[in-house]
Amino acid sequence: MSVHSRRLSAVFCTLVVCHAGACMAAEEPEAAGTPEAAAEPSAHEKSARKRHGKTSPKHAAQAHRAQKHTPSKTRKKKWTPVATPEDPYGDEAEMKVYDPFEKFNRGVFAFNAVLYKYVTKPLAKFTEFILPAPVLTAANRVIDNVESPVRITSSLLQGKGHRAAQETGKLLVNSTIGIGGIWKPSDRIESLAKVPSEDIGQAFGVWGIPSGPYLVLPALGPSSARDLVGRAGDSLLSPTTWVGSTKFRNYSRAGKAVVENPDRMKTYDAATEDALDKYIALREAYTSYRNAAVDR
Repeated sequence: MSVHSRRLSAVFCTLVVCHAGACMAAEEPEAAGTPEAAAEPSAHEKSARKRHGKTSPKHAAQAHRAQKHTPSKTRKKKWTPVATPEDPYGDEAEMKVYDPFEKFNRGVFAFNAVLYKYVTKPLAKFTEFILPAPVLTAANRVIDNVESPVRITSSLLQGKGHRAAQETGKLLVNSTIGIGGIWKPSDRIESLAKVPSEDIGQAFGVWGIPSGPYLVLPALGPSSARDLVGRAGDSLLSPTTWVGSTKFRNYSRAGKAVVENPDRMKTYDAATEDALDKYIALREAYTSYRNAAVDR
C-alpha cells in the first residue's frame, strides 16, 4: 500500500471514532432525563428484562405513575387501642348501654357497695357458716321448685310450648319424688335436665320490647325498665305472693332473700373483681347476661 493510501485510511478511522463518541455523548443526557432511566428497576422488572431482554411497557408505565404520584406527606394512621402492662384492658371496647340516669345510678351503686360490704356480705358468710352446704343447696332447690309457675307462664307467653312442658314435668317429678324439691331427680332425666330458666322480663324481650334505660335498684342491684316490670310480674306469679297468710308470705320472702344472698354476693364479686370501674363492669355483665337470656 502506498503512503498516500495509508494516510487516507488513518483519516477515515479517526473520523469514524469521533463520530461514534459524539453520538454516545448526545444519547446519555436524554436517557438520564427519562423517568424510566431514573427509576430503580424492581425485582419483577429485572426478571422481565432477563426474560424479554427489555423492560415490560406495563411495568415501565406503573413505575412512571408511582414516581409521578408519590404523595409528599405520610398519611396518618388511625389510632387503635391496645393492651399494655400498665393498662391490660386498653384494647377492650366499652359496651354501649342506654344509661341516661348514670349519675343517679352511680349514687345508688355506691350505697349498695357500702351495704354489701358491711351488711350483706357478712350476712352471706354467716349464713354459710351456720347452714351446711347440703342444707343451703336443698333450700335453693325448694325455692326454685316453688317458682316453677313463673317459668311455665313465661315459656307459654313466648310460645315455647315444649319448654313449658319440660318445666311442668320438672315440677311434678321434683315435687313428688324429690319431696317438694329438696332433691332434684329431674337432673337425672335427660329430657328435663339443663332446661334454661325463664322469667317475664325475658318474655317481654322476645316480644320485641326494648330493655329501656339501665337502672340500679337499692339493695337489689342492676336492672332495666323492662326487667323492673318483669320483676313485678314474677312476684305476682310466685306462690309465695298469693299462698298463705301475710305473715307466712313475709317469712317466705325473708327466707328466700337469706338463702339466695350468698350466691348473689358471689356473682357480684365475680363481675366486679379487678375491675377499674366496678359500676361499668357490673353494668356490662348484667346487660350481656340478660341479652343472652332473651336470645336462648
